[in-house]
Amino acid sequence: MSALTLMSVMLASSASAKEKQPILTGTRSALTQSNSLFGPTGLMTVPTAYTADPGQVAFGTSFGDGVRVPSINYGLIRYVEVGGGFVDRDNGRNRFIGNAKVTIIPQNFGNFEVGIGVIDALDAINQTAYFVGSVDLTPPNWDPTGRVGSPIALKAHAGVGTGIFQERIFGGAELLFPNQYSLIGEYDSENFNFGVRYVHDDRFRAQFGVQNKSIFFNTTSILQF
Repeated sequence: MSALTLMSVMLASSASAKEKQPILTGTRSALTQSNSLFGPTGLMTVPTAYTADPGQVAFGTSFGDGVRVPSINYGLIRYVEVGGGFVDRDNGRNRFIGNAKVTIIPQNFGNFEVGIGVIDALDAINQTAYFVGSVDLTPPNWDPTGRVGSPIALKAHAGVGTGIFQERIFGGAELLFPNQYSLIGEYDSENFNFGVRYVHDDRFRAQFGVQNKSIFFNTTSILQF
């Protein structure tokens, strides 16, 4: 079964099942919702299990190791995002890619989410199907303002994918601090990358770091409809 067929089945089943569930957001805040390099909601280059909120449009611009990608994500329905990007490569032809992801929250596990997605669904460059889990290790008394409660929070992510992930494991973590900052570390199945994420408000966030010994920069702008 191709990645595109897999995602078509997942989107159809999610549309009927997810609408019946209450929203379980945990601490899924602006600090955890940014476009990754190729578009899906994620860290720097790897996706997480999280998706754009319903009616939310996320415009991303990423500058990575030999590649530049403007991207867009749309929260189609609850726990389902679709989007795409234009991949401008130094050593390859430039292509448009299409992405999609479905989030599943297992029953009785409100702090654990699973994402099933596809990057480059039409195989313009390197069709990639992936499966990723995200766990929220945030203390119950975490306060994003830093005034009371725990001063830090942690989210961890791990998955496996084909295509750009070479049928290997990828993953990462976010260490959330008060006052709109977080530290990010990730393994993209080949390299370790790290950076800092800053969230100005609910509409804009930026990342700066190192990807495969090269400078990485990313911004995400949010519109809510």
